[in-house]
Amino acid sequence: MAAFFDMAPAKWAAVSSVLTPPIRRSLAMAAVWLIIVNLFALLAFNRLNLAPDSAFDWMSPATVAPVQQSWNIIDLHNRWDSYWYLDIARDGYYLRGEKDISNVVFFPLYPLLVRLTGPVAGGDLVLAGWMLSSLFFVLAVVMLTRLSQEFHPDIDPTLPAAFLLAYPAAFFLNAVYSESLFLFLSLTTVFWALRRNFMIASLWAALASATRVAGVFLFVVLFIEFVQANGWRALLTRRVWPLALAPLGALAFCLYHWIAFGDFFLYFKVQSHFGRDFEMEAGDFLVRNNPDLANTVLDLTYTAVAILLGVIALRRFRLSYGVYMLVSLGIALSSGSVLGIARYSMVLFPIYFIAAGIRSPVGRGAWFFGSTLLLTLDIIRFVNHYWTS
Repeated sequence: MAAFFDMAPAKWAAVSSVLTPPIRRSLAMAAVWLIIVNLFALLAFNRLNLAPDSAFDWMSPATVAPVQQSWNIIDLHNRWDSYWYLDIARDGYYLRGEKDISNVVFFPLYPLLVRLTGPVAGGDLVLAGWMLSSLFFVLAVVMLTRLSQEFHPDIDPTLPAAFLLAYPAAFFLNAVYSESLFLFLSLTTVFWALRRNFMIASLWAALASATRVAGVFLFVVLFIEFVQANGWRALLTRRVWPLALAPLGALAFCLYHWIAFGDFFLYFKVQSHFGRDFEMEAGDFLVRNNPDLANTVLDLTYTAVAILLGVIALRRFRLSYGVYMLVSLGIALSSGSVLGIARYSMVLFPIYFIAAGIRSPVGRGAWFFGSTLLLTLDIIRFVNHYWTS
């Protein structure tokens, strides 16, 4: 017992070195955010009697199941792609038919974790997903603050987290979606890459590439940071081999498709049934009604702003940040659609360093309040089963 108390001060010092005042403030903000946005979502869902969404021609009672008002706060986090993740967690992967949509386009790490967490949540997979997403959301906030503290000392380390919490698509970070897991893995990858430990960084990147296809693009960050740290000649040495681990998660997923369904490229083929056909046509931007127009304006605005921020990251921050953002956005847009671009861009972490680096209080305030209003709109849309982000 005496030995335990002798060790306690050292352990507390180690914990304190990680839970610095900025991190404690960011954790407090994250906790308050979780309470406020979920209470607001519950009230917005039960107060508004909204008609079914009519923004797209594929929306009908046969294709979009209506949601009934209730005070079940857990089920608020089960919308749209959540159904697919829960489907995988329950029943695994399957193909319905050659031309049907299928759950094989959703990467495995998040639904696997939901399934493993299910017993802790009493078998309620929606609760398990909400718990997991909330946990990784908090961890992502911690990593964002640590990254800011260590590598961007000219920025208030809590500001990037504040702008993340106000991002229009931020509610997805606590929904049954893989966004918070992917953001945490991305930030951890970059953190260790900037510390020049490319083995650990690549292992985290491999997990990210098993979470979303965008995880493959973290290789860009690793490659650029490796060259900047070691020079071009190091690419011909044994020191470069850990970088090959980065895309292993996505490669393993494609190998699984080959073994289970006989098609290594199944992911890309089924994506086309979700509207990701790698062909951008004028018909994709035809406006049917006012909701469709509002969606189109928002999506195009988010796209333009994200590209602009990628250029700013390239010029004013790290080269790896800007290239990562622009490559990620380029691949996303090459799929032939801008739908969901706000959610896609939310995990591009350099955005929050750019926002926090705005020197003008008026400029920071305009960004923060405008983003918060759009977040409010997205929460209302999401819980009422409207197309969101």
